[in-house]
Amino acid sequence: MKHVRIMLAAAGLFVASGTPGSVRAESAVTLYTPPLRASSFHCDAVNAGRKTLQITISIIAGKDGSVLADTGPVPIVLDPATEASGNFGNVDSTLATDGYCEFRVLGTADRSDLRTVLKANLIRTFNEGARTNIPVFLTWALEGR
Repeated sequence: MKHVRIMLAAAGLFVASGTPGSVRAESAVTLYTPPLRASSFHCDAVNAGRKTLQITISIIAGKDGSVLADTGPVPIVLDPATEASGNFGNVDSTLATDGYCEFRVLGTADRSDLRTVLKANLIRTFNEGARTNIPVFLTWALEGR
């Protein structure tokens, strides 16, 4: 009878030790913002959950899906109630491109644990009558899902 209990306990340990690894592998989510045409992109994420998360932020070209900029190969550690940002482009530029933000999150499978936003800026110039090259600063903020 003792041997059966020991074998059951050992089997339980094997099952229990395998569970955290499989849970970690499934605890990931990727969120995206809608695309915008702009000269500068600012991707912001706030950890609204109770767990520490690891996040990588990328700005993706809307034209071909290439990465315009990212926060690097090492994920940012994002404690609860803290923010992380990734930026691309020059707010003073009149050259525009289509782009959107991609947020890869490790440590949760619940999208509601992270709040994301894309803030994009663009300067346009307009010609009006005798006045020429009137600069207008445009800005948008879009929530990611």
